[in-house]
Amino acid sequence: MNKEQLLGQFKEFEIPHNDKSVELLFKFMEETLSTNEKFNLTSITDRDQFVEKMIFDSALVLADIDLKEKSIIDVGTGAGYPGMVLKILEPSCEMTLLDSTKKKIDYLDNFAKVNNLKVNCVAARAEDYCKSHREYFDFATARAVASLPILLEVITPMLKVGGHLLALKGPGYEDEINESKIAFEKLNLKIECVNEYVLPECKEQRAIIVIRKLKETNKKYPREYNEIKRKHL
Repeated sequence: MNKEQLLGQFKEFEIPHNDKSVELLFKFMEETLSTNEKFNLTSITDRDQFVEKMIFDSALVLADIDLKEKSIIDVGTGAGYPGMVLKILEPSCEMTLLDSTKKKIDYLDNFAKVNNLKVNCVAARAEDYCKSHREYFDFATARAVASLPILLEVITPMLKVGGHLLALKGPGYEDEINESKIAFEKLNLKIECVNEYVLPECKEQRAIIVIRKLKETNKKYPREYNEIKRKHL
């Protein structure tokens, strides 16, 4: 997918953008690929594939979700996808990029500062950061981080009542939903919808599971990560 094709998809899906934001997205791609030569950020190094599978895939969140002036945390942000992409396309949002690997966070923090993007870049584990940010965010995003049952327990406590987790998944997400039934009940969550897409060039399936938090989360969650991983809810 080249720039012209990306613009066509943005228009088709009514994803907010302008010349400045598109230019910055491609600058971010080049920064990611350049940094990738120093330490691992992505396995996708072909630029056409990168535009489709990293930039457009991340931007699809905005096809159905309005993030204007919302507080968002991108958990396990890695190279900054989708979090930095969403901040570039919707600069009014309050974005926190969270990852346990400090060198990834340092790279994102530097890019944000150089390009005058107000982004909170945090090197911490989600279950630890949650202790000081319970019931705080309007939205949380997670892409290629962990299975849904684990995500739910780690992320839910950070969401406001009425807030949403946007879980970006590929094929087989239905199995993860089935495995999460107890977690949905104990954490007072409800699936509002699942937005399904097919990436236009590679034809890979994508799904964004939109999950709403109905009530305040019990203080005993999240448990220690080793316990969550050993036996999820």
